[in-house]
Amino acid sequence: MQPRSAAGRRRPAGSGLLAGWVLVLASTLGAGAATATGPGLQPAKGRFLIAERDLRDPNFAETVVLLTAYDEAGAMGLIVNWPTAAPAAELIPEVEGIERRSDTVYVGGPVARQLLLMLVRSETDLEQAERVFGDVHLSTSSELLRRLVSGQVEVSEFRLYSGYAGWAAGQLDRELAVGGWKVLPAESDLVFGDDPDSVWPLLIERGDVKWTQRLDTAALAPAP
Repeated sequence: MQPRSAAGRRRPAGSGLLAGWVLVLASTLGAGAATATGPGLQPAKGRFLIAERDLRDPNFAETVVLLTAYDEAGAMGLIVNWPTAAPAAELIPEVEGIERRSDTVYVGGPVARQLLLMLVRSETDLEQAERVFGDVHLSTSSELLRRLVSGQVEVSEFRLYSGYAGWAAGQLDRELAVGGWKVLPAESDLVFGDDPDSVWPLLIERGDVKWTQRLDTAALAPAP
């Protein structure tokens, strides 16, 4: 997958993307119990959705989505393997010190692309952020971003996303039922890896192996 530039994206009025930040933390939906049915790992907060090879929706083809929320109200997540060529310094120049960083913004999903969200890697809990799984936290806080950039808060790393992926109640379950996605455990190293183009090929193959291992070979034996 080639990086898709955000250079032509229309910016909201006001002082850059930070002017459009709203609270869309996973707590708005909650972790919730999985309601999808069928074999294999079920969707849940802190798991990956892997787009199947024949998923043609241009918003999600060959994507890996980290679910940040999943329950009876719907689901929310961030695409973790869709980098753009847009430097964060150009999109949010009002953040002091951001010009000294080389971060580019990722496309988080097709919903509310004018909003900026952030995944932060930290072993410890963070104010103004919610833990998604392990050492990965979700935040929409411009104040936390400023503190990270200035070095007031020390974390392993963080990544910025424009927009997010969202599903209404039952919508993701229906997509799973028709084979649009595989579900796998999320991994921090893949969320923050330096080769996002390799993430989907790696996980789609891994998902195929897991599916094959679940087959009941005895049931497939030839009839006597």
